[in-house]
Amino acid sequence: MKRLLLPLLCVGLLLAAVGGCASGQKGKNVKVPDWMTRLPTDGKYFYAMGVSGKTRYVKDAWNQAANRARAEMGRTIVSQVSSQDLIISTSGGEYSQQLIDILSDTELNFTEVIERWYDKYGNYGPPEHYYVLIRMEKKTAKSVLRSIK
Repeated sequence: MKRLLLPLLCVGLLLAAVGGCASGQKGKNVKVPDWMTRLPTDGKYFYAMGVSGKTRYVKDAWNQAANRARAEMGRTIVSQVSSQDLIISTSGGEYSQQLIDILSDTELNFTEVIERWYDKYGNYGPPEHYYVLIRMEKKTAKSVLRSIK
């Protein structure tokens, strides 16, 4: 009986260890949202994505990701303006920072969070990071740009 019990115990422990590892793999096949790899494009909105770092609180992570998306939105808008050869009265860095500040200060009026995604297993990037997709109407962006010039 003792000879049979020891091998069965070893096999049981081995299966438990393998089962534990397998359960850690659960979720690895989670589909990454399309907007993570290719931002939407249309004639009405600008889009940007932001990602959080690791934070202690979920709410802080979502806010951090949204704020980073707004900063990226500012860079996107400035690059659009620059590519259209519009004359900007301040230097590029100051202009970009002013735009980012305006977007951050009045975030609820100008940008809207349209998608959120939590990457628990690191399917897209580092595990346990939060991603946010925001958008802003292009006509609103033009209005903001006029207020800075």
